[in-house]
Amino acid sequence: MVRCERLDNGRRKVTAVANFTARIVRDLILDDDAEPGREFDVEAEWGGRQHAFSVSAAEFGRMGWVLHKLGPEAIVYPGRQQHARAAIQWLSGAIRQEHIFTHMGWCRCGPDWVYLQSGGAVGAQGLRCDVQVQLAAALERYRMPPPADPQARVGAIRASLGFLSLAPDRIGCPLLAAVYRAAFGKVDFSLFLAGPSGVFKTALAALCQQHFGAEMDAQALPAHFGSTANALEELAFQAKDALLVVDDFVPTGGSGDGELQGTAERLFRAAGNRQGRSRMSGKGLRSSRPPRALVLATGEKVPRGQSLRARMLIVELRPTEVDRVVLSACQNAARQGQLAAAMGAFLSWIAARYEELQQRLQTRVRELRSQGLACSAHARLPTALAELQSGWEIWLQFALEAGAIGSEEQAELADRCSRALAELAALQAPYQVASDPALRFIALLQAALARGSAHVADRLGKAPEAASPWGWRSKASGRQWAPCGVCIGWVAGSDLYLDSP
Repeated sequence: MVRCERLDNGRRKVTAVANFTARIVRDLILDDDAEPGREFDVEAEWGGRQHAFSVSAAEFGRMGWVLHKLGPEAIVYPGRQQHARAAIQWLSGAIRQEHIFTHMGWCRCGPDWVYLQSGGAVGAQGLRCDVQVQLAAALERYRMPPPADPQARVGAIRASLGFLSLAPDRIGCPLLAAVYRAAFGKVDFSLFLAGPSGVFKTALAALCQQHFGAEMDAQALPAHFGSTANALEELAFQAKDALLVVDDFVPTGGSGDGELQGTAERLFRAAGNRQGRSRMSGKGLRSSRPPRALVLATGEKVPRGQSLRARMLIVELRPTEVDRVVLSACQNAARQGQLAAAMGAFLSWIAARYEELQQRLQTRVRELRSQGLACSAHARLPTALAELQSGWEIWLQFALEAGAIGSEEQAELADRCSRALAELAALQAPYQVASDPALRFIALLQAALARGSAHVADRLGKAPEAASPWGWRSKASGRQWAPCGVCIGWVAGSDLYLDSP
């Protein structure tokens, strides 16, 4: 590439700019639904060899890509970087522009709503290949092709319902309800499947994940707690309106537990608050990237912290609760793509009435929440359970219209889920109590008095009435009391006054 100038004396001056030629063949708008980016597909020729590659718009403008993409023998001559950039743009002529989505979930394409997934989108008429989607490598397996044949659709729905036979309803119902609620997006809670090693936690979570892609089995889940907090938050941002399984929260009692707890804290708190970390760039404050997926995590222990646990629904899985015969049948259906087909059919059904269903979902959530669909383990709990029940009821309506269930089974399944969620709600209380610092303090105080490490006296320093619970032991005569341990406070009537340490 050369630059030609006409001098004042009429002569021409030719200056070498670069020893290669290049042109932009595609201008790509990369839409992540937050901060759209730009990328160029470039074709270059040097030394008789053809090269094709992509560079970001910012990288192209700096011209720092030449050595990286073309090698050390490609030269932009000193002081000619911007001339080379201008030459490439001018030589490119008319450049084809394309819009590529880099996130999943719902978006409007013209007058229609479509659900973005790897390789295209699902619309009211089925798969749409005219919508370009380019996802991160961890999300490339999210594919939910809706079956065209009505009988295949019914079979896929029945295969999905088979998940409920795997384990008790307090486990199966909330997990399957979460799968279909995830498709509507905008949730402010996560699920945590807890249990000891060997109870098939990951197997159950994988079946939930395979509703969003047949290839995402237990050996190919999209995320795990070995990843950094930044990576998990970014994945949860890109996996919009979908389920994201994050596997294997296992504290070992070692020095790495603090980092593991911090990763969980960051992910679940961001998902519960629907807020991401704000970041600075060279041009100022960037848009935050909050989690937009419904996170389903697995682990042998539940992350600590009352506030953190309030942002999760904790589903406890005990040994022998999973039916292995049914598990094998469900895994076979998942490998054949039946679970993903059920989700694809559901998404296509939603696409035809997206705005109506979103409004219906929120109205039903308000109704259930006002009815007190949960105990009061935490103020967040009623809303989370109402969200699951509402999403489940909409999915049952879809299954009814598809001919996979009848009206009696629809009512039975709705009631079955409601009862399972009520049972799950009651089981949240111990997790909240265990992480409540005030209740924890009272429990430790009671333990100290019970084991004789401390005692409480009356205002005169003597044994109070009913002295035994206050850390006193009766002497052999049975008429006198002896204090145990140190005195930590005084009791007067129904009031307890603790001494400062």
